[in-house]
Amino acid sequence: MKVKLLTETVNSVIAQAPPAAQEALKKELDTLTTNYQWLCTRLNGKCKTLEEVWACWHELLSYLEKANKWLNEVESKLKTTENVPGGAEELSEVLESLENLMQHSEDNPNQIRILAQTLTDGGVMDELINEELETFNSRWRELHEEAVRRQKLLEQSIQSAQEIEKSLHLIQESLAFIDKQLAAYIADKVDAAQMPQEAQKIQSELTSHEISLEEMKKHNQGKEATQRVLSQIDVAQKKLQDVSMKFRLFQKPANFEQRLEESKMILDEVKMHLPALETKSVEQEVVQSQLNHCVNLYKSLSEVKSEVEMVIKTGRQIVQKKQTENPKELDERVTALKLHYNELGAKVTERKQQLEKCLKLSRKMRKEMNVLTEWLAATDMELTKRSAVEGMPSNLDSEIAWGKATQKEIEKQKLHLKSVTELGEALKTVLGKKETLVEDKLSLLNSNWIAVTSRAEEWLNLLLEYQKHMETFNQNVNQITKWIIQADILLDESEKKKPQQKEDILKRLKAEMNDMRPKVDSTRDQAANLMANRGDHCRKIVEPKISELNHRFAAISHRIKTGKASIPLKELEQFNSDIQKLLEPLEAEIQQGVNLKEEDFNKDMSEDNEGTVKELLQRGDNLQQRITDERKREEIKIKQQLLQTKHNALKDLRSQRRKKALEISHQWYQYKRQADDLLKCLDDIEKKLASLPEPRDERKIKEIDRELQKKKEELNAVRRQAEGLSEDGAAMAVEPTQIQLSKRWREIESKFAQFRRLNFAQIHTLREETMVVMTEDMPLEISYVPSTYLTEITHVSQALSEVEQLLNAPELCAKDFEDLFKQEESLKNIKDSLQQISGRIDIIHNKKTAALQSAMPVERAKLQEALSQLDFQWEKVNKMYKDRQGQFDKSVEKWRRFHYDMKIFNQWLTEAEQFFKKTQIPENWEHAKYKWYLK
Repeated sequence: MKVKLLTETVNSVIAQAPPAAQEALKKELDTLTTNYQWLCTRLNGKCKTLEEVWACWHELLSYLEKANKWLNEVESKLKTTENVPGGAEELSEVLESLENLMQHSEDNPNQIRILAQTLTDGGVMDELINEELETFNSRWRELHEEAVRRQKLLEQSIQSAQEIEKSLHLIQESLAFIDKQLAAYIADKVDAAQMPQEAQKIQSELTSHEISLEEMKKHNQGKEATQRVLSQIDVAQKKLQDVSMKFRLFQKPANFEQRLEESKMILDEVKMHLPALETKSVEQEVVQSQLNHCVNLYKSLSEVKSEVEMVIKTGRQIVQKKQTENPKELDERVTALKLHYNELGAKVTERKQQLEKCLKLSRKMRKEMNVLTEWLAATDMELTKRSAVEGMPSNLDSEIAWGKATQKEIEKQKLHLKSVTELGEALKTVLGKKETLVEDKLSLLNSNWIAVTSRAEEWLNLLLEYQKHMETFNQNVNQITKWIIQADILLDESEKKKPQQKEDILKRLKAEMNDMRPKVDSTRDQAANLMANRGDHCRKIVEPKISELNHRFAAISHRIKTGKASIPLKELEQFNSDIQKLLEPLEAEIQQGVNLKEEDFNKDMSEDNEGTVKELLQRGDNLQQRITDERKREEIKIKQQLLQTKHNALKDLRSQRRKKALEISHQWYQYKRQADDLLKCLDDIEKKLASLPEPRDERKIKEIDRELQKKKEELNAVRRQAEGLSEDGAAMAVEPTQIQLSKRWREIESKFAQFRRLNFAQIHTLREETMVVMTEDMPLEISYVPSTYLTEITHVSQALSEVEQLLNAPELCAKDFEDLFKQEESLKNIKDSLQQISGRIDIIHNKKTAALQSAMPVERAKLQEALSQLDFQWEKVNKMYKDRQGQFDKSVEKWRRFHYDMKIFNQWLTEAEQFFKKTQIPENWEHAKYKWYLK
């Protein structure tokens, strides 16, 4: 407007201005107009450009608005798909809607980028457009990436939901099948114990289903699963619970109630036997019987233990799994059973320990008491035997040594007495109120102790007093004898001296003799007192000494009075000693009689002492010629006659034995060879036993057993041969070999017995469950094979039958004094056999309880009958043996008294004859004394 007004003004000015000025004004005006038009043209171009930019800007804003709106929809959709409730179908719908929304996601962003690029290229609002574009692009990328990620998650969720639905379907089908199967089992009353494999399979399947459902529920709860999926899982779990309940009913044992009642009944029976375990006696047999009864109860509890534990465990499981209509009532019954078992177990265990302690103390006290009682009895018997001898014992030194040893032994036995007393006090503590059972035994033992020890002390004092008297007597005799010897020596020496010197010696000796005579008289009085008051043996000892002393004193008195020489005393004593040494073995061999010894078969029975006898007879004849004393010559003559008689009798016996040995030599050498072979075989068997490897080879043990049985037959054959030889007079010859064979056989049997027991023994152990009601382990019991046990009883019975036959043998049923030697040998063999059988019977009784428990009812009846028969047979044979032994002892005692009386009478006759002869000599200064003694 201003340019137009200016143009009009200038044109007006030009019109009015001079021409010269007009040209310049026109030129200026044209320039102004041209510039104005150029400026208008430019302004029009700029306006057009701005209009285009503005249109483009508006279009960009429009696209941005649409794009942001779409982004808002995408963002909202993403938010709605974060936790989509529902199953696979719902997730598929959400995924499809998201995919549809993202289908044209690239259209608007591409157009926006083009418009933005156009505006930017035009240099219009670069900074603003870049800022808007950057904001849009950033948001678009984030949402696009989130949408792509969300699509993948939805696809995975769909797959997972499909798998869950499939798994639920399979579980539902499996549970329906199991439910139908269990319903059929329960209807047919079939429990899991009858079909363990099927029960295990069902258990595994139910456990697997339970784990799967728990994992599904946990997985879906974490993702906020839809109610429909959760409800499906809940339905499946409820079905699983129903099926599990049926399975628990299926697991319940069908015989549980019966087992519960049987267990209770067994416990009630054990309780009923408890009063029998109360202490009634301290005798080992009674306590052992009670302990055996207690062990049987203990074993019954042990045997029922596993059943009780299983019943309790099953009952608890039934209660916990609610497999019964009244769980509380069943729980109380199971608890009562457990308490009952524990109470009985505690009582039986306590009583068992008390009985074991009582038995141990009783056995130990009985052992100590038996040792002490046996010692007291043996000492008392020995005292009675030793003091029963009339007068003093024959061997005083040994008797005194025995008395002193007995006193020392008494001091040692005091320890046993103290031990018995201490054991008795301990046993009283165990017995409590029944301590009087022990006090009576201890009181009796103390009484016996006082009686025996007092007697032993009195006997020793009596012996010591007698020894003192004998020592005094011997000292006197020795002193007198010493003087006699010295006097003899002086007289012998005086023979070589001058008459005057000889006369002086005789005078001196006469004076000494007169001084010695009172001592001789005193010694004679002492000897008379000893012989009168100290018994026969004392008389036998004192009388020869006093007689010898009298003789020697009389001889030396006569020699001193007459002055004549005499035979050297040592030569005469040596002759007497030599002839006595020869008489003793001759007498011993004569006592053998015609009974053969082993040496009679192995040597030539020539008269190897013939030369010695002749030499002694010649020495006797020589002495008789040289001795002036008639009494001594008579003594030498009597001894020569006795020697000759004994020697002739022995020659006759040897001749008879030689003849008998020749008659049975064949049987003897056959017996000896078989016995030696058998001993060698036993040594080989012993080596085999010693070389048995560890562990024991059962086959080798059986081979050795068979070999032993075979050798037993050979042993019996050898014994029969020995019996035959004994009947033929060779009992003393076969005795050493028989003793050796019996001893070796017992040793081999004893060593092999342990292998035989191990071969047949069966060890039963108790298997315990992890649930322990009684904590103490039950002891192992050894059971024996009944048939083997019955065989052992039969063998012992056969052995007793053999002993009974021996007791009824002719030699033991003969007259009282007929062949006492054979009777003694037979009784000795029978005693040895009974001792062996006694050990075997003890073994059989020790096996009795275990063997009866392991036997069947029929076998048990046979075993009890066989045991009763064995006990009856054992008592019968023992009674027969005692009767035979008593009869034999009486016969031997009568024979011994008869023999003793005859010996005393013969001695008296001899002495009377000698004294009678002496009384016929008037000049004998002891004439009156001899006559008095003879009266």
